[in-house]
Amino acid sequence: MDRDILDVHRGENCPKRIATCEYCEFPLPAIDLLEHQEVCGNRTELCHMCHKYIRLRERYGHESRCSGIVDNAAESSRNTRPPERRRGAPRRQQREFSTKRLLFTIAITGIAVLLGSLFFQRKPDQNQVQ
Repeated sequence: MDRDILDVHRGENCPKRIATCEYCEFPLPAIDLLEHQEVCGNRTELCHMCHKYIRLRERYGHESRCSGIVDNAAESSRNTRPPERRRGAPRRQQREFSTKRLLFTIAITGIAVLLGSLFFQRKPDQNQVQ
């Protein structure tokens, strides 16, 4: 395989390449990115201007049209426009994930697996011990 083709595959096409979520900046395999962003984009954050909870996927459109006036009327998110991502709204600049952050994530995961295996060990039955 040509070296250039392999480099392009690893950087752009490989489903196992590491990609970063546009909402939480968590690095994960590209094959899992779409499903993760569907869930992650539904999380909400408080708009400090109008004091409403806004879905992360709708945040950029909201910021551009938010007047800062507090409106206490309850509003369903279903009555709002479709998600901005489908309308071609600008995406947040994707930051490169740091190697330090990735190693930290791997270390924490390893520790969690180790602790889980220690705490949830199966106890041998008395019948099997003999």
